[in-house]
Amino acid sequence: MKQKTRKQLKWTGIIFVSLVILVLIVGAIFLNQATYQAMDEAQYLGDDKTVIKVDSGYLIEPDEVKANFVFYQGGLVETESYLPFVKALSEQGIRVFLPEFPLNLAILNTDQFQTLYDEYPSDLPWWIGGHSLGGASAAIFLSEDPQNIAGLLLLGAYPSDSSDLSEANVSVISMHAENDEIMNKEAYERTQSLLPEDTHFVEIEGGNHSQFGHYGFQTGDGVSTISREQQQAEVIATLVNALSN
Repeated sequence: MKQKTRKQLKWTGIIFVSLVILVLIVGAIFLNQATYQAMDEAQYLGDDKTVIKVDSGYLIEPDEVKANFVFYQGGLVETESYLPFVKALSEQGIRVFLPEFPLNLAILNTDQFQTLYDEYPSDLPWWIGGHSLGGASAAIFLSEDPQNIAGLLLLGAYPSDSSDLSEANVSVISMHAENDEIMNKEAYERTQSLLPEDTHFVEIEGGNHSQFGHYGFQTGDGVSTISREQQQAEVIATLVNALSN
């Protein structure tokens, strides 16, 4: 009887482990299929000599640096989708870090900023920012550890209810697109009270959620009436102006 019980337990354990492995495999396949892939022009930038692949992701360092910026990707969007944006930003004298995250979800490692801050010391200002879920993840880190951060850039994003930044001594830029149908507009309006009073709110006329990156059209988004390049140029101009002031 005891021998039979041991065999039953053994097979129960084998079946349980097999089911766990199966669930993980199916989950990984689902997440891979659900992830938005970078457009060709973004993928090609991975071979650009100015784009440096580092252990934590990508680093783009201009000849003359006037600030540092760590950018968190949108949820389930391939990291490389933001290479054109951050490369254009680096051409304005900003050293940009584009970290990679587990499963393309910045929420799984919100303190990636601290890792980069420690690995690449600089006395110049440090900003953090992100698109969509990446922006919310950046706000989470800022709310928990604001001491080394000079500013926050939110693109089609807003802080979670637990990320109260209203008293934070940082510059905040919150940019959304007029035709963004992905971002929850009610939550965007409601959480504005969680940001500092002097937050700079900007609406990009004609833009949409998808065009903050280079990953094609996101299902459910509104139609943009401006180019991807124009939308991202407005973001860069706004950020550079804030850094200059």
